[in-house]
Amino acid sequence: MIKRMLTLSLITLLSLTAWAEEDTRYQEGVHYTVLSNPLKTTYRGDEIGEIMEFFSYSCIHCYNFEPAIERFLDEKPDNIRFTQVPVMFNPRNEPEVRAYYVAQVLKIGEEANREIFNTIHRERRALRTDAQFAQLFEDKLGVDEEKYMNTAYSFGVDPMVQKSVQLTGNSRIGGTPTIIANGKYVIDSGAVGSNEMALYVAKYLIERDAQQQ
Repeated sequence: MIKRMLTLSLITLLSLTAWAEEDTRYQEGVHYTVLSNPLKTTYRGDEIGEIMEFFSYSCIHCYNFEPAIERFLDEKPDNIRFTQVPVMFNPRNEPEVRAYYVAQVLKIGEEANREIFNTIHRERRALRTDAQFAQLFEDKLGVDEEKYMNTAYSFGVDPMVQKSVQLTGNSRIGGTPTIIANGKYVIDSGAVGSNEMALYVAKYLIERDAQQQ
């Protein structure tokens, strides 16, 4: 009986030790920072957390990051939400922010993302104004220009744009792409090895938080 209890205690100790060693794999201040004022998250119900990607269509690194995001989404657990946040560093970002949310409202987000990124980075065509985005949506996505403009400045899209303004400002980030987990962990892509690895570190931190609750 005593031998069995000692064995169980040893197994428990080894398990806790292993967990502790794994838990120090990514360290605050080295691999990620913690926001003093966490961002508002949108995960609900059975979901345990949310990964946010702060991005810009005009950012070449965000364009190059897209294949990695697609790979990650193919294997991401269903209980972790993934949300893209188009950044609003200054008023020049507004047309592309509105374009992102128009695509969400019209439920053509994936196709629109691909066309916008390809137009800017493959075809090397500037998309800086509402009119340019409206023309692209008509030419490549079959959305009438008038419909685009009406949607871009609708009561549905305006609050989404304001949300991007708030999230960008409160995140205190200085560049894109940036990955933030659970509205508070800002992953340092350089420290963890790559933007793609930042996604998996975010997943790890979310699952760690869930285990500790």
